[in-house]
Amino acid sequence: MQNSTVFSRQLAMDISHSSLLDEFKKATLQLRLHELEAQSLNILFAGPQGVGKTATIKALFGDDLVGDALSEQTASNSLEVSRYEKGGLVVWDYPGHTGHAEQDALLDMQLGATLTECDGDGTPLIDMVVVVLDAAERNLNSGYRLICEVIVPALGDQFDSRLVVGLNKVDAASYGYEWDFAMDTPSPEVEIWPESTASLLRHCMLDESGLEIAPVCYAAEFARKDDIARPFNLLKLVNEMVSKLPIEKKLMVFDAPLNNKTMAWHESDDRINYLVQMENNLFDLIYEGAKDGARFGGLLGAYLGKQGRELGYLVRRNVRRTLHQE
Repeated sequence: MQNSTVFSRQLAMDISHSSLLDEFKKATLQLRLHELEAQSLNILFAGPQGVGKTATIKALFGDDLVGDALSEQTASNSLEVSRYEKGGLVVWDYPGHTGHAEQDALLDMQLGATLTECDGDGTPLIDMVVVVLDAAERNLNSGYRLICEVIVPALGDQFDSRLVVGLNKVDAASYGYEWDFAMDTPSPEVEIWPESTASLLRHCMLDESGLEIAPVCYAAEFARKDDIARPFNLLKLVNEMVSKLPIEKKLMVFDAPLNNKTMAWHESDDRINYLVQMENNLFDLIYEGAKDGARFGGLLGAYLGKQGRELGYLVRRNVRRTLHQE
């Protein structure tokens, strides 16, 4: 299978050229990378119309994947599923409800059927569902019902490991509060309103349906005065996706054609170090038996000795290069 495995191939090359890893460890790590890169990754984006599903896909994976696709508003009357593919990544963009009861019921049936489809081994076709909601909407009922009545029943007991909920347009949800240009961060008010909405949605799902889902607040295109719009909190969204994906699929997120614009990954709420969490996840994935990145003194892999520290250095360097964090 042809695959644009830029990240895994570069890491395998770095491992091969390392003078601190012995030949047995090199062979073990490269075999592990080979097993993990021979995968495909199917991610389905769903949500009501106009919430920014296509914009989110572009923010995560760049304009090249989507190409000249119509915006959600332009394609508002379409019942067709948009499917984008590059290498081992397949992204499904499901249309939102149209307001016509019969069409909406058909869309729900199609979505449920897609989410329950499995191969001959019982492996689901769709690895992850990302539900995009509009944080600026005062009434999130349509998105709430989509999650509770269509998506979760289709996912069954796997919903916790296959479902991420995102609240897009945090800038529009902030009711006129501005970006703090002095600190180059969102003002506290910009974060308070969407986080309050996320907390309310989380508690409603827990109370009514028993679902423990914590929405991620972000902006696919964060609007700033007299500045070009760019994403905010993408690191948090990707970190949530990587954390929930099956072990054998995690590496594919980094082998996917991630957005290569330098500033796309720089701005986040910094509540925790999402980059460190992703580094830990990838290290544990590649170095079998490791836990929480095997950190010692803050160094990735250092708890496992010289060879663990060297792999940690290589993983960290490639993750930060991929996400333009160097």
